[in-house]
Amino acid sequence: MAEEYYTLPEAPVYNAEEIRKIQDSDPVRASTIVNPVVERLIENTHAVKLQADDNTAAIGRALGVAEDADDKAERALRAAQQAAQDAAGARLSADQAMVAADAALEAITKLANTIDAIPSQNGSLTYTGSAQTPTRRSSDLAQLTISGTTSATEAGSHSAMFTPTANYQWSDGSTAARSISWTIGRAVITGTPAQSGSLTYTGSTQTPSWSNYDSAQLTIGGTASATNAGTYSASFTPTANYQWSDGKTAAKSVNWTIGKAAGSLSLNKTSMTLNGSTKSSTIAVTRAGDGAVSATSSNTSVATVSVSGTTVTVTGKAYGTVTITVRVAAGTNHTAPADKTCSVTVNVFNTNISSNSWAAIKAASDAGEGANFWSVGDTKPIVINGKVGNFTFSNLTINPFILGFNHNSAKEGTKRIHWLIGKISGKMVGLCDDRYNSNSTNSGYFQMNTSNTNAGGWKDSYMRKTLLGNSNTPTSPLANSLMAALPSDLRAVMKAVTKYTDNVGNATGHTAGNVTSTSDYLFLLSNYEVQGNDGYANSYEKNSQAQYDYFKAGNSKVAYKHSTTGTAVWWWLRSPYYYTNNLFCNVYTDGTYYYNTAYYSAGLLPGFTV
Repeated sequence: MAEEYYTLPEAPVYNAEEIRKIQDSDPVRASTIVNPVVERLIENTHAVKLQADDNTAAIGRALGVAEDADDKAERALRAAQQAAQDAAGARLSADQAMVAADAALEAITKLANTIDAIPSQNGSLTYTGSAQTPTRRSSDLAQLTISGTTSATEAGSHSAMFTPTANYQWSDGSTAARSISWTIGRAVITGTPAQSGSLTYTGSTQTPSWSNYDSAQLTIGGTASATNAGTYSASFTPTANYQWSDGKTAAKSVNWTIGKAAGSLSLNKTSMTLNGSTKSSTIAVTRAGDGAVSATSSNTSVATVSVSGTTVTVTGKAYGTVTITVRVAAGTNHTAPADKTCSVTVNVFNTNISSNSWAAIKAASDAGEGANFWSVGDTKPIVINGKVGNFTFSNLTINPFILGFNHNSAKEGTKRIHWLIGKISGKMVGLCDDRYNSNSTNSGYFQMNTSNTNAGGWKDSYMRKTLLGNSNTPTSPLANSLMAALPSDLRAVMKAVTKYTDNVGNATGHTAGNVTSTSDYLFLLSNYEVQGNDGYANSYEKNSQAQYDYFKAGNSKVAYKHSTTGTAVWWWLRSPYYYTNNLFCNVYTDGTYYYNTAYYSAGLLPGFTV
């Protein structure tokens, strides 16, 4: 029987390192290389085994033939021995091939079952409030079993566990579970919170409203509520699942405010009067909050002002009127309110009467305080300017002087200072025209009447109604009257006075009913007011009259011509001669009482009250 030999089919030879490199670079190609090799190795192994079996059978046949053919025994023995050697060699070769095949198969199997990449998160996730599961690279579930945190809701880092299945291993040959981190990113807060609307101080704690604020996204801190007006800082920190648009999660400070409430101001006085006995007075200020109180005087020469807390003290300095303006500044919680004012009349006067205005003198009179500052006989200069009747005064400076304070007030009126015009160079003077001590039946001269009569007495006389100007008022004086020639500041304060006189005359004698009143701004004195006796006047006049303090004090009754103060003149009185129909009383040049005919021009010493 012919000998048969089996040979392994030829195939490219790759060692394990070469195959691993091909696997790393081109898994598809590796599979095309490895699979045929494995198949050929398996086929060759089977062929070797079949050859070995056939050799064993041949040995058996050869031994049988040897037994039957003695002559061939030796050759058969040799052949059997050779066959046995060959079979042993074949068996050894087969065993070696099987070992090589098994080793190759083991290497290829290990290569094919190695997990080539560690799983990782594919793409990104952002917090939505719902559970999310990441997609993963290289996470074939046939190769790996996943466990641990495979889905989550909250932003942050989470850990999943990956374990190779029974037929797989990691590239380092290990099969232990591996922890792989995956993340859910924070959601973005679209805007920074801001105060919504406004707050105004109420005295209670207040909390602002916020726009762009969600308590699920942000935690508020810092000063989140307050009571007083002002600017405060709240802080906003993203919660665990949120971040600012710039990716930061640190707290942001946001200012918010409580505005000041409207301030208020009230005064317990809106007017006051200060005088010699009460030179200072206070104003109580009521205001909301704690704003500083201040006050100013419109004229500090008239009144000054000081402030202590909420008390304003006003102190009079000189006569006049001022406006005290009280202000309250903005306080901690209130705005500055509108200013308030207090009108102050100051009746505080200079003891030198000439240093006071006529308005101040009137104020002293109105307050009944004239006698507290000045004395009977005190003078204050005026300027007479203008035409009086037929005579023109050109800026004549003359000094009216005080006859008395509140003279005969029960009859003539209270709060009046009585004056007489006047004095020049310290001498009492009479105003005289160019026809002094002459008679005239023409009007315009310093005469009691334009005709020689005393009918109608003082009330109806030309002197009273026309020359002095009592037909009109000081504020609207009669043209060419003495009243019109007086300075306007004096006329502005002149008061009407009630005078009682025989207003009948015309030789009606001592008749009580003849004595009636007139209201005069300028007047002549009566006989009794100067002399303190009846003289030639109706004896009933004195019942409604009083002697002036100036003359009662013994001052001279002699008057001098205003233009020539060395020349004494006689001067008119308003009392009619009670027994005749054409005479009026006068004061003679030596100061005694006398009389003269009504149409004579004489000196004028008119009185007035303030």
